Amino acid sequence: IGVTLVGILLATVPLLGVWGASSWSQAWADKVGEEIGKTSLKADIGMARSLTGIIGSFLGGVIASVVGRKKTYFLTSILCLCLLCAEFVNMFHTPEQWQFLAESDLPIARAVAERRPPRETRIHHRGDFLDRGHVVRRATPMDLPELKPRGEVPDRLDLARWLVSRENPLTARVTVNRVWQQFFGRGIVSTDADFGSQGEAPSHPELLDWLAFRFSDPDDGAWSLKWLHELIVNSGTYRQSSVARPELRVRDPYNSWLARQNRLRVEAEIVRDLALSVSGLLDPRVGGPSVRPPQPVDLVKLGFQSSLSWEASTGGDRYRRGLYTFFQRTVPYPMLVTFDVPDSNAACTRRERSNTPLQALTVWNDPVFVECGQRMGRRLVSGLPMVTDNDQRARLVVRRAVRIGLGRDASPFEQRVLEKLYRQNMARYWSDEDAARQVIGPAKVPNTSAIAELAAAISVARVVLNLDEFITRE
Repeated sequence: IGVTLVGILLATVPLLGVWGASSWSQAWADKVGEEIGKTSLKADIGMARSLTGIIGSFLGGVIASVVGRKKTYFLTSILCLCLLCAEFVNMFHTPEQWQFLAESDLPIARAVAERRPPRETRIHHRGDFLDRGHVVRRATPMDLPELKPRGEVPDRLDLARWLVSRENPLTARVTVNRVWQQFFGRGIVSTDADFGSQGEAPSHPELLDWLAFRFSDPDDGAWSLKWLHELIVNSGTYRQSSVARPELRVRDPYNSWLARQNRLRVEAEIVRDLALSVSGLLDPRVGGPSVRPPQPVDLVKLGFQSSLSWEASTGGDRYRRGLYTFFQRTVPYPMLVTFDVPDSNAACTRRERSNTPLQALTVWNDPVFVECGQRMGRRLVSGLPMVTDNDQRARLVVRRAVRIGLGRDASPFEQRVLEKLYRQNMARYWSDEDAARQVIGPAKVPNTSAIAELAAAISVARVVLNLDEFITRE
């Protein structure tokens, strides 16, 4: 009789467990649900109660089947086990919900909130914080449109809306001028960092107004930089030649009249990108962490921290765009510094452009550019037709090198000079195989004639990469 009573009592546990009606299961489920909420898991208290009920059903069915020796109780436990698996799968039915199993702690981001009540700000006479003057209220300069707050005191959202409002032309004008400066080397307002009374007047005020108005118009540019870039590069002003007439050089040396296009050296990051692109090494992936291209080993030791290390990236990361190069503040990447990359410690509105012998030596001797020259040389000879005449092969190599590197056909003078260089190096490397192998690097070449031809093509490729026209936008 006692065994039967115990079996009947335990048989009620699955029923109570399914509905989660027992007080201890409810309390335990509440506690688990709160802990789940604290750790940002994809679950709620109701789901925790359901899981608790099914677990209780399974355990109750097992115990009842053992004590009461009834097959019905055993089948009940199996049913509850299936329900438990189904509920667990339903709980984590998306990849985002499974992610917490691999991440113990999720990142926490700080949010900016308005201080209540706002801090009182006063004028400090002569910069002395102990000598406080009048209270300063939140407002905009008197020459600009008035700030219109949503409440009694303006906040950050009001300021953000004021910056891009149609009544405030300054933001659109500064943005348009900055983009124009990027394409022409000189802005419509030459003092790009000063639009005030101390700055220069715009050379074409109506053009600046027209561009700013269309750029900020919700029905036209709608603040789209892509729209602005497309508008400028398709204009006749941008597509002019950079060749200047002699009288214009005297009357308009800074090209303020926009009578021609300016001849500009590309930015530091793009110099390396150009070499990687023409050689076929450039990795076009977008986004991702910073990379570390090869650089001299001992250079990192010049920094303030002796523990710094620069582990060169491998694989495709080695040939990513210069935009993704890791910028170490104490020891920046030397190639970028050589080509006038701005200091990362201060804001910069316009990059300076210099022309130094060190830049030519960098393009000629830097390991990245040497590797690009080797790969470009292989590209020049890989697609040549089966021609036995050496003179004809020389013409094809030179023609292809100029077309790939400079985007145009070689002039007769350039063709003669580069063909002569190719023949001279071909003869030299034919007689000195060791020197040829040093030039081509670790590439596998079938025979001596192919080694000499590849080394001569690499010499032509490196000359094209070292031309001023290669790193200059005409």
